[in-house]
Amino acid sequence: MVLGWRTQVGGRRVTEQSTRDGADVAAGDGRRRSRGGARGPERPTTVITGVSRGLGAALFDQLYDAGYPIVALGRTFTERQLAAEGPQVQLRITDLSKPEDLPGPAELSQLVDGHDVTLIHNAGTIEPFAAIGSLQPDWLLDAVNVNLVAPMLLTNALLAAMAVYLTVSRPISRLVHVLYVSSSAAHEPSGGRSVYCSTKRGAEMFMECLAQQHADDPSVRATVVDPGIMDTDMQSVIRAHALAGTYFPDRERFLARHERGELPSPEIVARRIIAEHIAPAPARP
Repeated sequence: MVLGWRTQVGGRRVTEQSTRDGADVAAGDGRRRSRGGARGPERPTTVITGVSRGLGAALFDQLYDAGYPIVALGRTFTERQLAAEGPQVQLRITDLSKPEDLPGPAELSQLVDGHDVTLIHNAGTIEPFAAIGSLQPDWLLDAVNVNLVAPMLLTNALLAAMAVYLTVSRPISRLVHVLYVSSSAAHEPSGGRSVYCSTKRGAEMFMECLAQQHADDPSVRATVVDPGIMDTDMQSVIRAHALAGTYFPDRERFLARHERGELPSPEIVARRIIAEHIAPAPARP
C-alpha cells in the first residue's frame, strides 16, 4: 500500500492513497431523474451520496457553483437541487439502506458517461444510538448498509463501469477518485455509537484494501477524510441522546463543545475538502 500523505480537515485526520481497478458498460434502470448533457472536460463528474443536508448539501452547492457535473444519489433532494436538474446535474433517487436500490456498473457507466469521476461517499447514519444489547436489529442493519455496504458496492460498481477506460492495453486516459467521509469514531471506541464506529472503521479498511490492491497505478485514488465534528443534524441527534440519558459516556464533551461554539459549519468543511482533495487536478500518468 502506498500512503500518499496526511493532513487535517476540521482538525481531523486525512489519508490519501493511490490505487487502481476496473470492468463494463451499458444502460440504466430508470431510477435516474435526469440524463444530463454537456460536460466540462476539465472537471471530473462528481458522484455524491447523501446531499439533502449537512456536509452533502454544502458539497453539492459549492461544486455546482464551480461548474462540476454532478450525479447526486439520495432519497430526497433540496429545492435548489431539484431546480438544478439538467445538463450539469443528475438526481438519482436512491435508498442507500437497500443494496438492491443502488446503481450497478451498467447504470453508473451511463451516468458518468466515460468522464473522469470523483465518487464521494458522504451519506451516513448515527442510529442506532444505544448500548450493545439494546440495539434495534432493523436500525442496525440499515446503518451497516448505509455506512459500509453501500460504499463498498458503489465503489466496486464504479470501478467495474470504468474498466473500459482503465486497461493495461492502452494509455490511461481516465482517472477515478474515491473519497470516503469517515470519522475519528472509526479509531476511538465510543459508548452508544458502537455501530457507527464499527461501520466507519470497516469502510476505511475497504478503502485501504483498494489502495493496496492497486498501489502502483495512479489512475485511481482512494482518500479517507475525517471532517471532524460539525454543526449538522447528526450532532443534534447526538446531543438529543445525551440530554435524554441514553447510554453515552462521552456526553459531557459533546455538549460542552456545542455550548462553546466550537463546531464549524458544513460549508466551511466542504470548502476545505474541495480545495484540498477535489479541485487540485492530479497529474496524468
